[in-house]
Amino acid sequence: MVQLLLGFVVFVSGAVLMSLEIAGSRILAPHFGSSIFVWGSLISVVMASLSVGYYWGGWLSARDPSYGRLLILLLIPGIVIFFLPFVYPLANEWVARNDFGMRLNPLIACTILFLLPGVFLGTISPYAIRLLTAFYLIPAAGVRNIIHGLGITLVCLSLFVVPLVRLRGITLARAVTAVTVILGSFMMPWTPGALARIKTLVEKETFYHRIRVEEDDEARYMYFDRTLQSAMNLKDPTALRLIYSRYTSLGLAFRPDAKKMALIGLGGGSIPKKLLKEFPSLEIDAVELDPEVIQIAKTHFNVRESNNLRLHAQDGRMFLSRTQQQYDIIMLDAYFTDAMPFHLATKEFFELAQKKLTPNGIIVANLISAVTGPSGKIARSFVKTQRQVFPQTYVFAARRPDNVSVDTIQNVIVIATRDKQRLDIKEIVKRATSIDKGLFPNPIQDIAVAYFDRPLPDHDVPVLTDDYAPTDNLLHP
Repeated sequence: MVQLLLGFVVFVSGAVLMSLEIAGSRILAPHFGSSIFVWGSLISVVMASLSVGYYWGGWLSARDPSYGRLLILLLIPGIVIFFLPFVYPLANEWVARNDFGMRLNPLIACTILFLLPGVFLGTISPYAIRLLTAFYLIPAAGVRNIIHGLGITLVCLSLFVVPLVRLRGITLARAVTAVTVILGSFMMPWTPGALARIKTLVEKETFYHRIRVEEDDEARYMYFDRTLQSAMNLKDPTALRLIYSRYTSLGLAFRPDAKKMALIGLGGGSIPKKLLKEFPSLEIDAVELDPEVIQIAKTHFNVRESNNLRLHAQDGRMFLSRTQQQYDIIMLDAYFTDAMPFHLATKEFFELAQKKLTPNGIIVANLISAVTGPSGKIARSFVKTQRQVFPQTYVFAARRPDNVSVDTIQNVIVIATRDKQRLDIKEIVKRATSIDKGLFPNPIQDIAVAYFDRPLPDHDVPVLTDDYAPTDNLLHP
């Protein structure tokens, strides 16, 4: 019974520390983003605290180990962790306000918040193992049998995985076949036939993505990992080639008099290039987390920094929290098919964005989601959250003009305004027609087809907050 209890204590304390590390990313993101520097700081502080904890726990266990001392080693971090929610907002705000730099900010915050409980939790494993081994195993079994037992334990543990291989009827042979097919599909784009049609210009690993730039006879494409992010016509570099970008331009139908725009998510820069061509007086702050993306946009996608186009290598929320500017349009184009930066989709984020808008300013967001059905949960949760801050939201499913169901995952454009009166879709199309210039879908009536004019059900999705934002579960229900 004692052995089982000690094993349980070690298991749970380890799980608590790993859970604290994962939750730590959510604690830090609202102030410092979710960049590689945040995760690097978390991992570094946890590993450092474990190292110190292991050493200290080993030292303590060699000097009169006792269950009373083990109780204290568990009680202290428990109390510290319990009170963290009362401390971390103030600690994060203090670090962000003093601004020690992009790398040091999350590291200092992690150290303040997680080093002490991490050290104490690190002591548990060696301390409990010493109690278990010294008091029970060695006298009862001897060293050779203990070593044999450790090996047998791992072998037996592997047997627990066998049922998982057969889960839902998946046999080992079928699993191997599936892996082979998947690997084969990954290799398909690199067959000689494919290489003959498409030329790879850039292939680069960064802190955030594996970026690939490809070109065919008509266009140049930017990929993040295996997801298409941007495309540029070679003959007309400012044209909006991807259909979703023609729907994000709807922000101009709501605010044709816009003077300043903040764009979070640059990619290949198709949107700012087109907007600046048609509206030369418009000022755009384009914010991109990955500096390598900015560099590739400049060298391969004709993006030119100027007085009207300012490029910022920074987390989008961090940029908005620090800028003194106010914008007529804030455009969010930083969401992916398989992941959403949760800190750019919470109620607190939209409250921040609202403060950075002019009185009639709007938010335009490009989501990868369905509208209805299980695959539309992330979009419905996003809209439900925006409605906590903005009275009006407008939803456009970009592929509906092609008779694609709103239950299908596609680009969903959401526009949020503070207007008390709602714009009729006929008025939106009329405004878009008056300033078309190749900004909108062709035919322009596709806007009305894409418009989701029914009440959007949101009873099955939560309001996203900094404290609770299950974006991964909503993206992959």
